Amino acid sequence: MGKRVIWKTKPKLQVREIETYLRAEFGAKAVDNFLDKMYAKLEQISNYPEIGRPTRFKTIRRIKVGKYNYLYYRISGAKILILFVWDGRQDPGKNPYR
Repeated sequence: MGKRVIWKTKPKLQVREIETYLRAEFGAKAVDNFLDKMYAKLEQISNYPEIGRPTRFKTIRRIKVGKYNYLYYRISGAKILILFVWDGRQDPGKNPYR
């Protein structure tokens, strides 16, 4: 059994923004594909938390979700905290974990 995944408020909002963008620009199928990839990565890090690449912060890791998006998380005991969802097409200066 994997670690429990807990979402912070900000990444929940970021996922909703990505969903809105994808739906408007590419349709519902793109949203479904994105969410499928997101849930697959969440399952993966739940079972294998060390799989993500370390960032410049020792306790924060990132994993690529699809072509453009990244999921930043922290391993905290028996939990994984989702901290940030990043679209790589955005201004890199706005990513606090870069």
